[in-house]
Amino acid sequence: MKSKIYLFLAQSLVLSFFGCSDDKDAVSLPIVQTLNITDITSSSASSGGIITNDGRALVIEKGICYGLESNPTIENSTKTSDGKDLGEFASALSNLTPNTEYFVRAYATNGLGTSYGNEISFITTTNSIVYKTDGRIVKYGDPLPIALDITEDGLVDFTIFVELHANYLGDHLNVGMNPIGFGRNLIKSGPQINENFKNMGFLVAETLHEEIDSNLLENQYWTEEFAALVIRHTKTNGEIYYEGNWADSSQIVAIQTNINGAFHFGWIRVEFDKTTELVTLIDYAYNSIANQSIKVGETSN
Repeated sequence: MKSKIYLFLAQSLVLSFFGCSDDKDAVSLPIVQTLNITDITSSSASSGGIITNDGRALVIEKGICYGLESNPTIENSTKTSDGKDLGEFASALSNLTPNTEYFVRAYATNGLGTSYGNEISFITTTNSIVYKTDGRIVKYGDPLPIALDITEDGLVDFTIFVELHANYLGDHLNVGMNPIGFGRNLIKSGPQINENFKNMGFLVAETLHEEIDSNLLENQYWTEEFAALVIRHTKTNGEIYYEGNWADSSQIVAIQTNINGAFHFGWIRVEFDKTTELVTLIDYAYNSIANQSIKVGETSN
């Protein structure tokens, strides 16, 4: 009888040793949650995820995958790569198409494989920025200035000109802009200067990515008057010097243009080459939504 009991106990120990494993040491897929979509524009958005469990194995990649079809994966859609290990992470979605629905899932990969979070969908906004490249050039002696119809309604909104005038101090090459339409178009300038051609003040050179709106700093004005990009002064003794923010550089000027009785903020990029004295209209943009700001240099939103 005792021998049977000993045999049973031995078999039980063997089964226990070989037939069972400690679940605490088992490797599994990570557990990840998709964060809400924020900062949605016509071409970008923000999301991310939270890895709450690494599956007892090092997370070697994490991010979000997104695409036009439901249940995106890292194999069949665009993905971001946002680091390793546990915790929350942020992801940026870029190069999106305006007014389009996208599906998003966070993912996390360890040595066992890849797992996905909950799916979230969103629709990009409609692009309100009208952007155009140009490339036209004007120089002193040309019969006509550059005429810019920024809204393509058949009416000239701004001209860019080069004019030479002289006084008792010497010669002055004036490179400037003129808003057309008796208040229908405006440019951002400093105060007028009586000694300059057409009493021109100097145009404000905007900082890239800053907001263009109705706000103005001290000694800045929205004006319908002529304003200077740069002035090259040649004194009677032959000395040459330049005034203005466009002296041998490419800069952006802020504008407002009136469409159907409402103002729209925009910008125009112009380059002045000091060596050749050529003036180039590079590109321009405006917000098609009235009274809504635009960022300096922004080509889509």
